[in-house]
Amino acid sequence: MFEKIQRVVKLAIKQEYTKASIYYVAANIIGQGIVLLSSAVFTRMMSKEDYGLVNTYSTWVLVLNTFICLNLFISVRTSYIDFREDYDRYNSSVLLLTILCGGAMTIAIVCAVRLTGMDFGTWEVALACVQSVALNVVNYMLAIQSMKNEYKRRVFMMIVPNWTHILLSIVLMLVYTQNLYMAKIAGNALGMLAFGVLCAVMLFRNAAPKVTLKYWKYAFRISVPSIFNTLSDLILMQCDRLMLTAMVGAEETAEYSVVYNVSSIIIAIYQAINGAWLPWFFGRVKEGDVERTKKYQRYYMVIFTAFSCGMMTISPELIKVMAPSNYWRGIDYVAPIVVASYVIFLYTFFSSYLLYAKRTARIAVNTVIAAVLNLGMNIILIPRYQSKGAVMATVLSYMVLYFLHLAAVRKKGKEYFATKAMWTNVAGVILFGISFYLIRDDWVFRYLMFGTVFIMMYLLKGRAMIRDLERD
Repeated sequence: MFEKIQRVVKLAIKQEYTKASIYYVAANIIGQGIVLLSSAVFTRMMSKEDYGLVNTYSTWVLVLNTFICLNLFISVRTSYIDFREDYDRYNSSVLLLTILCGGAMTIAIVCAVRLTGMDFGTWEVALACVQSVALNVVNYMLAIQSMKNEYKRRVFMMIVPNWTHILLSIVLMLVYTQNLYMAKIAGNALGMLAFGVLCAVMLFRNAAPKVTLKYWKYAFRISVPSIFNTLSDLILMQCDRLMLTAMVGAEETAEYSVVYNVSSIIIAIYQAINGAWLPWFFGRVKEGDVERTKKYQRYYMVIFTAFSCGMMTISPELIKVMAPSNYWRGIDYVAPIVVASYVIFLYTFFSSYLLYAKRTARIAVNTVIAAVLNLGMNIILIPRYQSKGAVMATVLSYMVLYFLHLAAVRKKGKEYFATKAMWTNVAGVILFGISFYLIRDDWVFRYLMFGTVFIMMYLLKGRAMIRDLERD
């Protein structure tokens, strides 16, 4: 068996996009490793309330990130097809627009907070805006590197910024012990700002920034509708934390966030692979290569199903390493959050096609519907069930979003998707999650169960997949 796997790995490495996926997954494992390690450090350095506030601040950064620069980096993907010959000039011009929009929005937001006397600290708001603009610039660079398949440079940008702002936060917290919360968020913002400046300098060296209205109009047409999609997506992912803080308290948010950090590894890994999958998928759709696209989707899902079940299996040990015992009650929420993460992975297949077809407005409409549903359910469920209510709302909302995206490709594009395999795999993850919940406190049975499932998957799917890859 191991010789066969070794042969397949060697064949895979010879394929350009597969090699990129391997690099991206390795980068995300390293990146997530430092995030998990930092959680273990920060939950012990800070009070539970401060840690909850830091996570609430991080959520606001992500919310600002969706609109402060008008989501212009989204257009980098489709422009690679439409402006292939002028790609560097396009990127330089639209990055200039990104920075101008970010600067103007930062000034407007800080002034609005000062003038209206909102219950926010001016420095906190300024830091959140700066971090959001810098994050937009870094995401801009990552999107370009993905489309150009510059996987080694992209790996650097996936790992080093996270390490930098975490280490800077720790240093500032050791120096400014009287205000650990502000020291932590200042480290986040300044660390990301350094890499935002670096990315801007590198892209402007490739082509001098110029105002080009043709590029700007194109970027607006693609990116502005996606703001509603990204913002709604963030509401789906993050509003539970904000609402838990507001309705229950920051301590409940802290407990929930630790569990969410474990499950978010699944999202991080899929996003890493997606950096290579997206340009490959665009190329296959452009060529009309239906069968090969569906075949590799099935392989992708089998691998991801095994990975998701594995994450559930080891999650209790991860949480116990990451945080003290007063956070461990969150182990009860792991299974449904992993299922929600798996559904995100599945519906991204559909949203990739909609992005290729430039139907960003439809993505936005679907995501807004799911986000509004999520908000409504959180309002009803959180006061009664607290974190459990937030989990229930999240899972149901993502299920709805999956079916909305599925409906969006029914008339045009459905031939590119292995929908039956999707339902089979998500059913498998749900069944594993139910079994995990029943035996979550017994590590021996947990690992025996995963080992049995893994062997069955190999015998039923793995061997045929390996033989097929060897022939491909």
